[in-house]
Amino acid sequence: MFGTLDGVVDTLRQQEVNLIADVAMALTEMGDQAQDDRKRLLEVAQDLREMFFLVVIIGEFNAGKSTFVNALIGDELLPMGITPTTEAIELIRYNDTPQRKPMIREEGLREWAHPNTGAQGVAIVDTPGTGSVFQKHESIAKSFLHRSDLVIFLLSAKRAFAETERLYLEMAKNYGKKIILVMNQIDLLEPAELNQVKRFVEAQVKEFLNIDPLIFTVSARESLKNRTGQGEASHGIEAVRAHLRGLFSEESPAKQKLLTQLETANAITRRYYDNMQNKVNLVGADTARVKQIEQELQQQSLGLEGQMAAARGQVDQVYKGLRERGTKFIETHLTLKFPPRMSNREKLQADFQDMVIGSALRDINDATNSYVNAVVDQSRLYWRSVIDRLNQLHELLEQNVSGLDAGVYAQQREGLQEAIRIAESELRSYSTGDVMTEMQTIFESNINGFTASVLATISGLVAIIAAAAAPGAYLVGGTATALTSVLFVVGAPVALVGGALAWRYYRKMSEDTKRDFNARVDRLEQSYQQALNELTKKERTRLSMYGSQVLTPIFSRLDALSKHYNEQQRTFRDFLDRIDVLRKSIEKSA
Repeated sequence: MFGTLDGVVDTLRQQEVNLIADVAMALTEMGDQAQDDRKRLLEVAQDLREMFFLVVIIGEFNAGKSTFVNALIGDELLPMGITPTTEAIELIRYNDTPQRKPMIREEGLREWAHPNTGAQGVAIVDTPGTGSVFQKHESIAKSFLHRSDLVIFLLSAKRAFAETERLYLEMAKNYGKKIILVMNQIDLLEPAELNQVKRFVEAQVKEFLNIDPLIFTVSARESLKNRTGQGEASHGIEAVRAHLRGLFSEESPAKQKLLTQLETANAITRRYYDNMQNKVNLVGADTARVKQIEQELQQQSLGLEGQMAAARGQVDQVYKGLRERGTKFIETHLTLKFPPRMSNREKLQADFQDMVIGSALRDINDATNSYVNAVVDQSRLYWRSVIDRLNQLHELLEQNVSGLDAGVYAQQREGLQEAIRIAESELRSYSTGDVMTEMQTIFESNINGFTASVLATISGLVAIIAAAAAPGAYLVGGTATALTSVLFVVGAPVALVGGALAWRYYRKMSEDTKRDFNARVDRLEQSYQQALNELTKKERTRLSMYGSQVLTPIFSRLDALSKHYNEQQRTFRDFLDRIDVLRKSIEKSA
């Protein structure tokens, strides 16, 4: 302990303990992934209650950490050896008299005491070596790093800056720790080699961590041999001691501890705030896109309308030509002047099929193919975009599973998987050509029915015209009588009247045939338009039902998830604000 703290510092300490405890409590709702950080914060809070300023020594095994600690205090207090000797955290607290028999403070931590820790309330901590063959040793070292108030990272001059050393330095930096580097075992190098290694370490730290810590060079082993602690005979240890004394004289260790551990809490809180921000952004972006589904469907419908209008325009031209050819055929082939013979009815039908119907079916299919292709292509693109979006949401859900309620996760996951399955099924349905085949079948059936019905009507008219044009059609039985001269006198007017009546009757039948033909064309055209309308309606319904019945429930849950993330983000924002206010109060304190 630092002894009795003045009232201001003690009050600030209690505020910081309460704040860190509040952050730790908030992490209980963040899932299993946050529990390690929660444990770290609770340990930091406990350290604040005890108020030891912890100078933590980190480094690879056999870098000479225990030897360095002994050299730093000028006493062979800790066991040393060429094998990894430190299995636990060795904490040397300040005390007027040495305590050479360690006391077990907690699992994995042994406490010693010595007057040369640097100042009252300062404790020097020796950790097990990183990169050790004993995985437990490395785990212990890593688990204590967040509790440090100052990190002395010990490097071996013979193998400086291994990968594990870079990772631990990065961890210390991310926790906001003050860091100094000490290169030990310099007695193993020539001066030129030492300068080269030092420049290498400086470059590596700058490149990978973007920091410029102080770098000291020492030989802990030679320092312990001499024990003078003065000048060159200290072998660099005195420079480290002087630096520590300077730190403690510039600012009280108590105040430094409050600021250092507050920075640790800030780093952890900031990480969760940023994490929540990322989640809010991801979910918010997806939710916003999904809320545009109705607009997308409308745009999809408008696109179909435009394509369908173009297809209708082409089909209208086909029917216009069909009307013109049919009318001309009736006027040209069905006349009293050149009456058709009943025996030529089959030829007449063949001529009608060739001259009137002709390529109408092909032209109609060509006109509608572009529309059907547009429907298929647009729908494929739409379903692919839906599938891509759902897959992204599924990945987001899997990434955040530990932060969700199990029931919410299960429902959301099941809903997304079902939505993806349905969308993929819909997409596959467009690759079989069923849409085109169905349309062509409808068109062919309609044109065949139209042709048959029109030919039946024309056949009836052929029979009537043939009968009207037969010789003696207006004489009773067509038989001459003895009253020939009388009939000639009387018959001329009668024949004239009969001919006029026949002509009027023919004209009426011809006009009726044209009207019937055009009416049938109208019905045929309407059937085609209905087929196009049905296809469009089917696509609209297909997309609309998917949006309302499949996607909407998913995105309503996304809205709830977004609100949850926003609430968590506000919580961590409040913590950051409280940390900032407390930091300013500590900095202003004496």
